Amino acid sequence: MGFMDKIRGAFGKPPAKEVAKKRLQLILKYDRAGLPPNAIDAVKEAILNALKEFPFVDVEGVNIHIPESDVDGKIEIEVPVKNN
Repeated sequence: MGFMDKIRGAFGKPPAKEVAKKRLQLILKYDRAGLPPNAIDAVKEAILNALKEFPFVDVEGVNIHIPESDVDGKIEIEVPVKNN
């Protein structure tokens, strides 16, 4: 890590090199899975729409995440329950 990378990291903005690397990894993940880039967004939207049918689910707090390091093709979902 160079001096400029340390300075950029101190201000909370990741270096452009790291951002580009993460984007490339995501593109490769889609390509290896045989998915078009918008497929994951469509899956996320379908999951959110399905969860809206349950009144005890806090849809605003749902977190759908695809781990960058995941090689098994998993989608992680956190579904909070409303406090009544």
